[in-house]
Amino acid sequence: MVGVSTGLEPYFSFSYFRSGRLGKFIEVKADIVQEYLDANPDVDPNNLPEWFVTAMELAPEAHADTQCVIQRWVDSSISKTVNAPKGYTVDQVESVYRRLYRGGAKGGTVYVDGSRDTQVLTLKAEENTFEQTELFEETVEPKKVVLMDTIQELKSTDVTIGSEVGDTCPVCRGGSVEDIGGCNTCTSCGAQLKCGL
Repeated sequence: MVGVSTGLEPYFSFSYFRSGRLGKFIEVKADIVQEYLDANPDVDPNNLPEWFVTAMELAPEAHADTQCVIQRWVDSSISKTVNAPKGYTVDQVESVYRRLYRGGAKGGTVYVDGSRDTQVLTLKAEENTFEQTELFEETVEPKKVVLMDTIQELKSTDVTIGSEVGDTCPVCRGGSVEDIGGCNTCTSCGAQLKCGL
């Protein structure tokens, strides 16, 4: 908003469109490129040095590795989005999360380009077609409160608790996980534990 550092994030692009609150797209150009061109007038603006890298030019694994390297020197968790190209599969997303975990990240976000009906940043201007909805929808059923067992009690059981089909639900510990509508869902509490959509 005020042109400060992007932190851990590479520039999404040096020229892109940002969705506004009214569904209109606003063109955004990164000042850093113009500053570089002003300081280096002999450089071709269409052929920038290789160190001008944008988010979509990095492989998802490179995004994850960047976060993991910096995480080593930060006590609290840090925020970084792993940008993945259109068509990235659920298994590929899972492998990125595993890479983040093994690399020591304390959290992570993976965003697959085009995975939502609308997105805030895009490389071309398009009209948003989403409808305004309420921030919170009212629920008919009251939320269930689940009291967790102790770690010792969990170790003494042969029940497989997890998010795979056939496992016992890790949320309510009463239902079993089944594939319902493309999502691994608990038959008791309705928790969607893993979605392939």
